[in-house]
Amino acid sequence: MLRKFSIILTGLFIFLVSCGKSDNSSDNPVTEWPEPTITATETTLIPMIDTKEVSTTIKITNESSVNYVIISKVGADQYSEKISGNSLNPSYPFKYVLTNTDPEQFSFVVMAYSKNGTKTSPLYIKIDNRKGMFINSVTRIARITGNPMVGENLPSPNNTAIKWNVGGTDLGIIWEMNPGKYGMFFGDTFGADFKPNNTSPGPNGTSWRSNVLAFSEDIQLEDGLTFSGMATDNAGKAREIVYGAKDTSGFGDWTSIPTAAIRANGTDYVHYMNIRNWTGWVTNYSSLYKSTDNGVSWTICSTVKFSEDSHFGQVGYFKKDGYVYMIGTETGRSGSAYLSRFKETDIENQHAYEYWNNQKKQWIQGDENQATIVIPGTVGELSFIYNESFKKWIIAYFNSEKYNISLRSADDITGPWSEDVELASGYQYPQLYGSFFHPLSVNGRNLYFSTSMWLPYNTFLMKVELGGMGK
Repeated sequence: MLRKFSIILTGLFIFLVSCGKSDNSSDNPVTEWPEPTITATETTLIPMIDTKEVSTTIKITNESSVNYVIISKVGADQYSEKISGNSLNPSYPFKYVLTNTDPEQFSFVVMAYSKNGTKTSPLYIKIDNRKGMFINSVTRIARITGNPMVGENLPSPNNTAIKWNVGGTDLGIIWEMNPGKYGMFFGDTFGADFKPNNTSPGPNGTSWRSNVLAFSEDIQLEDGLTFSGMATDNAGKAREIVYGAKDTSGFGDWTSIPTAAIRANGTDYVHYMNIRNWTGWVTNYSSLYKSTDNGVSWTICSTVKFSEDSHFGQVGYFKKDGYVYMIGTETGRSGSAYLSRFKETDIENQHAYEYWNNQKKQWIQGDENQATIVIPGTVGELSFIYNESFKKWIIAYFNSEKYNISLRSADDITGPWSEDVELASGYQYPQLYGSFFHPLSVNGRNLYFSTSMWLPYNTFLMKVELGGMGK
C-alpha cells in the first residue's frame, strides 16, 4: 500500500514539474533573427581629385537583425569604425577622406554582426589612390545621329533622320558657343533614305551636303547628347554651312569637311579642308568660315588659308590664357602633329600666328615652316583640351597604325607628351575614327567625346573615366 502511494506521489511531482517548465518557456521565447547581408553600390573607389574623398552606399538587408557593423582598413594604417545597429537604415552612406599616410592601393573591409551572434561574410571596398593619370573605364553611352541598327541597344535621343533629314553623317566637332550652348559640326551628310550597307559601308543615299551643324544645350551627358536644334533651310531640314561643289572627278572641288571649331573674340569659327580627291586625301586648301550671329549665318574668312601640303590642313583648337592653341596635321591620317598659337583677336590675321620650334625652344611668328613635330606617329582626326582638375593637356586622335583612338597627356602644351594609351579599339568598334572632346570635359574625371563608325556612318557619344590623383 505504501509502495502504491509512493508511485502516485512521484507521478504527481513529474506532472507538476513538466507543467512548470511549459509555463516558463512560453514566457521567454527565443527570438530567431533573419540573417543580414551587405553589399555596396561601388566596390572600387577613386578619390575625388580636390577633396580626396571616397564614397559609396552600403546596402544592408534585414538591418533590424544587425547588432553593429565594423568598417576597418586592410593594407594601411589602423582604422576602425563601429556603427550601432540602432542607427542603421537599409542604405548606409560611407565616406572617407584620404590622408597623406594612406598608400596608393588599399581596402576597407565591412562586416555586420547580427543579434544571433553570427557575422556576415566580409565585403571588401578597394581604394585606388595612385598618383598621375590613367584610364579607369571607357563606355559608349549613346548614338548621336541616324537611326539605330538592328540589335543596337543604345539611347538615341535625336531622331535626326526624321527631324532634319540627317540619316548618315560623321565627325561631330563640338565647341562652346556661349555658356551652356554648344555647336556640333558634322561631315558629309546624307538624307533620311540613308541605309547602312554591310557590303559597301560609308555614305549613300540622296540629299548630300558637305557638312551640317547642330546645336545643343544638354549638360547632362550620362544618358546621351540631345540636340536643341540644327541650322536649317526653309523646309526645316539641316542645311550645308561650308560650301562644297560635289565635283567627284578628283580634279575639282569635291567637298568641304570641318576639322575644328572655336569661339574667339565673340565670333564662331570653323576650320575646314576643301577636298580635291579622297585618294590620298588631296586638298585644294584649308580655310575658315565664321559666324557673328550665334551660328545663324556663316561667311568665308578669306584672310586665313593653308596650302594643300600645310602642317595645319586638319587641326584642333583650344582657348587658354588669351590664346587659341592649334594642333595640326597634314590632311589624312599618316602624319605627325605640329603646334601653333595666336591671340584670340588675331584669329583672322594669319601673319600673327606663332609656331612652336622644339629645337629652338621658342615660338616663331609668321613662318609655318618653323613648326616642328610635337607628337610623332599617325595622328588622325584630333581634339585636345586642358583639364583643370588634373592640370594636364589631353589629346585624343585616330591612330591608324594601332587602329584605335589614342590618348596622350602633357603638363605643358609644348610637351613632352606621354606615350599613347588606347581609348577605344577598332576591333571592338569596327571602322571607328574621329575623337572630338565635349567642352564639359575640362573639369573632373569624366571626359566625353564623339566618335564615328564607318559602317553605320554615324556618330556616337563615348565616356572616359580617368583615374589617378593628378601630379
